Amino acid sequence: MRRLRSRNGLVALAFGALLVASVAGGQVRTASTRTISVEEITPGMRGYGLTVFRGTTPERFDVEVIDVLHNFRPDQDLILIRTDHPILDSAHVVAGMSGSPIYLDGRLAGAYAYGWPFSQDPVAGVTPIRNMITEMHRPIVPELFPGAEPLARRPRARRRASLGGAPAYRGGDVDATTAVLAHARAMGVDGGPRSSATLQPAATPLLIGGFEGSVVEMLEGQLGQFGLMVLQAGGAGNAEPPPGTPTAYTHGSAVGVQLVRGDVAATAVGTVTHVDGQRVSAFGHPMLNAGQTGLPTANARVLHILSSQARSFKISEPVRPLGTLVHDRQSSIVVDTGLRAATVDAVIRIRGAEGAPRDTWTFEVASHRVLTPVLLNAALLNALNATAADNADVMFEARSRVTVAGRAEVEEVVDRGYSRMGAANPAALGQLRLFGLLEAIYGNPFQEARAARVEIDLDVRFGRETTRILDASVAASEVDPGSTVPVRVTLRRFGQPEEVRVVPVRIPQRLAGEEVEVYVQAGSAVRVQHAQPRDLDELLEVVHERYGRTDLVVSLETPSRGLRFSGHIARHLPPSALDALQLENDADRNRPFVTYDRHAIELGEVVSGTARVQLRVRETPRP
Repeated sequence: MRRLRSRNGLVALAFGALLVASVAGGQVRTASTRTISVEEITPGMRGYGLTVFRGTTPERFDVEVIDVLHNFRPDQDLILIRTDHPILDSAHVVAGMSGSPIYLDGRLAGAYAYGWPFSQDPVAGVTPIRNMITEMHRPIVPELFPGAEPLARRPRARRRASLGGAPAYRGGDVDATTAVLAHARAMGVDGGPRSSATLQPAATPLLIGGFEGSVVEMLEGQLGQFGLMVLQAGGAGNAEPPPGTPTAYTHGSAVGVQLVRGDVAATAVGTVTHVDGQRVSAFGHPMLNAGQTGLPTANARVLHILSSQARSFKISEPVRPLGTLVHDRQSSIVVDTGLRAATVDAVIRIRGAEGAPRDTWTFEVASHRVLTPVLLNAALLNALNATAADNADVMFEARSRVTVAGRAEVEEVVDRGYSRMGAANPAALGQLRLFGLLEAIYGNPFQEARAARVEIDLDVRFGRETTRILDASVAASEVDPGSTVPVRVTLRRFGQPEEVRVVPVRIPQRLAGEEVEVYVQAGSAVRVQHAQPRDLDELLEVVHERYGRTDLVVSLETPSRGLRFSGHIARHLPPSALDALQLENDADRNRPFVTYDRHAIELGEVVSGTARVQLRVRETPRP
């Protein structure tokens, strides 16, 4: 294999007139960078790339063009190069180098971005700079990532007219975040197994810090499908940037997208390709392929490059928050250093685990309709694994409070539950209404909304305070309309003998001549019908109004049906009214539902099991 030798192996001391840059108050000013088009590139051309191998200063590595692969992506070619550097000779393609600028004939050709897994050669694919600059100049619509704030402007050098000064807040595409999974799979960045012969993005390492190993594995399963390489190899970084930390991005510097920061951390790391004013292009491929989005970004520091036959990667950590990811596109991500992204302040407190080394976690999570619930769930599981990981019977009470940005009222829900596999049980915690609130806030169809703060107070106590429903019976299966029937419910509390609870069930007159059923259920198994919400307040109320896991619910099923309308529900409708109302409404959206008369009893213990009694109602009461 032909080898290129670096002229002196020294760190590049200057990038010449092409990369003249100055910093004023954290903002970058660059002279116009000359570029080279794909049409001008021929096999055998030599040049160099810039990336950070250690610390924060970009270093130079030599490259040679193999050829150009045309139409690699829609309207996007790919430049194939061979790299030469002592580290790359063994590491080959490195996750975290995505975005490293490649220069040919002294001009910017594009971003180091693709490679083959298990490759024995240091061969990479380069995304052409033309595609990246196109994304760099796209306008943004701030409504698609509410809460981002413009940073204070400072004087800076005049930029090229093509950028037009400040970002153009006009028009633009629709937010693709709600279809992240579909887009990720369509782009071929899903985390499923693929052939080693498939050219893949030089994976974006998501460096996790402060998380327990099993939680990292869970995140790998959830976020790996986005093309993120989840690694327990990052830290939260310093509270204050160390002296000498760069205050701006430069060509070849390390950039991190901070999904979580604080007592726990998760940062996706790549490399800056091109800086033009307050717009920065990086990665050379998508991160989530989510279109316009608003995620916090930061300067990053590289600690080490770990060589691996499967996938080498940079071990890094963020060092200084700077800017917001505003575009996540096929050919690159785009950062705007003039914006500060919105985040969600989060606090988790665990009570009841005596002697635990820590009981409180404080951190910030990126405000994102898909990622925020996933990351909060991971942080909660992590806190419990660190505090109360005992694989034993445990009772818990979770008090969750969510502050919606711009609202004074705090949404609060209390959930009680039981886990026979310890407190850190994903199945049990996944039922918390906290996640229903977040889904309602971020996914509501009425207005832009986001969470500003989340507090979770979780009290745990070891033990098994549960009650199981064994049976239900009545003295006679034929009953009178208008009567009250005592339903005998047989229960068994854990560790206690059976007991009988008598629940009175009233039989309405309208059920005369009908056969009906009485269901005895745990509150968590009962689905409550709600009116169609008309605004965010009513949608949040739907989350609040449901039976708890400590409720015993007795439901009398009636033969009548009901319909849901905007703001109200019509129950016990006669067939003629039901038909007429359905004709006036969207039948597909407003299907009839079975109506029940219900009675709930708070038992103070987590209820499980179900029982059923069938009754025949006489046409007329007995004399």
